[in-house]
Amino acid sequence: MPRRPRASHCWDDRGSATAETAIVLPVVVVMVLVVLLTGAGIGSQVRLENAARAAAREMARGEEQSAAVATAQRVGGDGTSVHISGDGTWVQVEVTRTLRAGSGALAGASWELSAEAQSRREPHLVDGQGPADGQGP
Repeated sequence: MPRRPRASHCWDDRGSATAETAIVLPVVVVMVLVVLLTGAGIGSQVRLENAARAAAREMARGEEQSAAVATAQRVGGDGTSVHISGDGTWVQVEVTRTLRAGSGALAGASWELSAEAQSRREPHLVDGQGPADGQGP
């Protein structure tokens, strides 16, 4: 059976796949960029939380503050700032870091990330008694 000729060229669908791709492709690229940036931000946040916990553990064990800061900076990465506070039983560590977009459409954008952790000091460090000074069990 022979094909019927079309009555008009208006219904010709040649090139429609190209037009659809031209419309959808930028949306897909933007979605991929958003997923990548979100993943990088979440990864950096997890590193900061680990850095805060590591520094709080160091302080809870009685390490020097400089050692706890060095540990937090090592775990948190370049540009990590550390603030340690607390006296008595509890110590609190706050860690912050600024993420900056290097290039591309978001060049110059920055995000401030922070995390904090608290830890109870070892009993012999709080009371001044215990095995460390030879006065306790």
